[in-house]
Amino acid sequence: MKYLPKIMAVAISASAPLFGFAGQWQGPLNGIISDVIRSGYDSYAVSANSLAQQTKQLCSVPSKVNQAETQIAFQKNALDWQQVQWLNFGPVTYFMRYYAFEYWPDKKGVTQRQLRALAQQDPSVMETPKFWTSASIAVRGLTAIESLLYHPDFSPMQSKDHCHLLKKVTEHQFSSANDVAKQWQGSRAQDWVFAEDGAEFDAEQAALEQVLQQWLEHMSAVKDAKLETPIGYNGHENLKLAEFYRSNLSLPSIQANFLSYRKIYHAGQPSLYDIAQQQYPKLADQLEKTLINNQKLALQLPADYFQSGYSKTHRIEMATPLIKSISASQTYLTQLVTQLGFQIGFNSRDGD
Repeated sequence: MKYLPKIMAVAISASAPLFGFAGQWQGPLNGIISDVIRSGYDSYAVSANSLAQQTKQLCSVPSKVNQAETQIAFQKNALDWQQVQWLNFGPVTYFMRYYAFEYWPDKKGVTQRQLRALAQQDPSVMETPKFWTSASIAVRGLTAIESLLYHPDFSPMQSKDHCHLLKKVTEHQFSSANDVAKQWQGSRAQDWVFAEDGAEFDAEQAALEQVLQQWLEHMSAVKDAKLETPIGYNGHENLKLAEFYRSNLSLPSIQANFLSYRKIYHAGQPSLYDIAQQQYPKLADQLEKTLINNQKLALQLPADYFQSGYSKTHRIEMATPLIKSISASQTYLTQLVTQLGFQIGFNSRDGD
């Protein structure tokens, strides 16, 4: 998702107050890193490799069967990405990889223009060293792959140049995803925070604080950018702004996001939920109920919800309970983490 850039590691001010005691947050932090982030990136890298291999097969033997299999592989990879999309922190911040994995929303059609220009160039330019690390983020990831597979301007089954471009994009995307997965296997969240001027601080709490900030910001992005904006909840309707609308993954992507949220809340021994239950049981249960409700309401939306068969009024009417539930979960999560002693700052993701 294309939001305002963030620095690769987070500096903690020496004046920032610390709460709790050393090791208090080891359970939820280690659980989130292991059960959500590492496992999520492992799955994302595996399906990215499957997509790259299937694309190679498509280019070798162009057929409707191989085209359909490539689209299925893309859909699996895009939904695996949704499990880790909430985290713009750690290894993914190197080389603009977070934004390259999915350049969205693309309100001005930058991806299509740049892909068309790239397809018209000598294919050998994509073989040069470091080409993809310096290429535009708009042509390096899932948004570009979706365009090459679904946009009418591209025909990988008929055009060797288009298929070659698709093959190179999928290969690079796998390489990037695999690098992030390996880097998470060899690092801790604490490695991505540091104190200003060498001041002492609780690295576990600082790292978990950043993880929670990312979770809260992504929750806002799901409500605002993925749901409200395309359906015109507060303005003009434009369904083409929905995430992965060409491949009909807009709603499944939101559903996958809600699944990842509950994994975050319950990861670790003790989990954040366990700790919240001990200290603020009412608030812990309120957040749990809204997270479950988000999943339930998203699953109740029709599969063709983001397609053109509904009026704006009807679509908003169907989405309103979910939007209110997401807002409630944002409120409860903010209250909970604040009361637990974390400092949650402004939302740096604007959805543009």
